Amino acid sequence: EWLAELAEYAGDREPDRYGEGELIESLETRVAELLGTEAAAFMPSGTMAQQAGLRVWADETGLDTVALHPLTHLEQNELRALWELHHLRPLFLTDENRQPTVADLAGVPEPIGTAVVELPLRLAGHTLPSWDELTAFCAAARERDASLHFDGARLWESAPHLGHSLPEITGLADSVYVSFYKSLGGISGAALAGSQPFVDAAKR
Repeated sequence: EWLAELAEYAGDREPDRYGEGELIESLETRVAELLGTEAAAFMPSGTMAQQAGLRVWADETGLDTVALHPLTHLEQNELRALWELHHLRPLFLTDENRQPTVADLAGVPEPIGTAVVELPLRLAGHTLPSWDELTAFCAAARERDASLHFDGARLWESAPHLGHSLPEITGLADSVYVSFYKSLGGISGAALAGSQPFVDAAKR
């Protein structure tokens, strides 16, 4: 029944092929509009989206280091693929069940290529930083010339608790991933959003 509804929605439009077509392009445009970014790319999974995004930032910055909480999805649920396949290096900010802070970031002595914030941090009890804590962390990361990526698998329901709109939240970062099946009830899939050059590179 679900597939029949989707087929009816698609109608006589040409099916999407290799990321091109009216349906997928309209979805990507809509997501970019919702998030307030220049562009967005549909990807089959969040794992693919985030690894593609962090690969782009590593190439862009020339740094293989990723600062993140060890409880993030990247570390806990992806068989360490980011480190094994892409040869990036994790810099763990804290082992406490809370969001990373400016002080945690300051405690990292070596250069940081990309800083990752999971909103919310699921394995720490779905915790969110306050808006002031989030903006301070992002500002501190930028002072370190690090790229900023939001793991926003559950960003849709986080926005009301942060008290700011989706574009205001994503405006703090260089890239963001959102899920279509968590909360939204889609069959699968995700989007990776950011500037047009970033999205073009991530698609490749």
